Amino acid sequence: MNPPRPRTGKNRNLPENLYPNGKYWQYRNPITGKKTSINKPMAEAIKLAKLANAKLAPLMSDDGALLQLLTGEQAPTIKRLLERFESEWLPGRKLADSTLKEIRIKLERYRADLGARMIGQLDVLAMAEYLDQFSNNAYTKHRGLWIQIYAFAVAKGLAERNCAELTLQKQEADKVRQRHTVEGVQKILDADTTPTWLKRAIRLALLSLQRREDLVTWERADVDMSRNVIRVSPGKTENYDTPIHLEIEMGADLRAVVQECLKEPIASPYLICYRPKARKREQIEAKLHWSAVTDDYLTKEFRKARDLAKAYDHIENPKARPTMHELRALGSWLYEQQGFSTEYVQVLMGHATPDMTAYYQEGHEQKEVIYQHVQAGLKL
Repeated sequence: MNPPRPRTGKNRNLPENLYPNGKYWQYRNPITGKKTSINKPMAEAIKLAKLANAKLAPLMSDDGALLQLLTGEQAPTIKRLLERFESEWLPGRKLADSTLKEIRIKLERYRADLGARMIGQLDVLAMAEYLDQFSNNAYTKHRGLWIQIYAFAVAKGLAERNCAELTLQKQEADKVRQRHTVEGVQKILDADTTPTWLKRAIRLALLSLQRREDLVTWERADVDMSRNVIRVSPGKTENYDTPIHLEIEMGADLRAVVQECLKEPIASPYLICYRPKARKREQIEAKLHWSAVTDDYLTKEFRKARDLAKAYDHIENPKARPTMHELRALGSWLYEQQGFSTEYVQVLMGHATPDMTAYYQEGHEQKEVIYQHVQAGLKL
């Protein structure tokens, strides 16, 4: 088992789980986290706490196996809480597949780090110490998920209070990643080191404003060249109350890049595809088709092509250089520059509000300083 919270100067000489409570004492059950007042002198309180610790210690060994044997119930471990959270709470949420995947990765980490602890052992101090290992933005995301986990625990009677909610709320650090420029993207498109399939993906992203996960799963069957339309159902909206389904009438440039994708000789169901140098069984089985490009691979290859083209070498911090994702922002800004309304771009991007679209369009040009003419006519 993980050690309990450290003792302070005031309670260092007390047995574990016994704490001062005004004139008297309070015993905290290390299994359930529930607190019991002990209105006795110090010597008697210490004796009772030691007896309680001695009786509970065997029940907490072996992940609570003895406790389960005696009571017929599973021990209230963090591992059990996370299992119930994943099976009972997550399915009822309308979350995108990418969000669910991210949450499950975090839950797996929590199981490895804290799974053996009893729920009662993870108090505010222990939770704060665990969260403090993460940097600002990661801290905020992990804290947010733990707040949801403990809200579930309280609602199910597994915990008395939401210890995660009582931890420090930190301000998210501003994102350092900068916006794309037309010149920077053109360098990537012109570079001989950029693969042909990636050049198509970049142009498709700029013209259609679709997310990377939708770009790599866009099927050839979604194209109707005779009607000059291409259909897409953005994956991020599939769990909305009203999912978004678009039939996009193609402009000349979008039609041209789609035509190039259709002429690609690789027998693939997807518009964006490539021929892997090596076809390992485990890699093929992990993909929808041997020729498919995964969203992670698209991100990695774009980053590699960007740096080989020296498109943003003037940005010293590699993490600040724009990625595949920022192409949507550049594309939406270009639409705005050519006179398309925010509402037009909002529908194309699948955004719920025009404010989100406006956020994507910002930051691509230097703001002009506008001086306001005023007078200072005071007489002394």
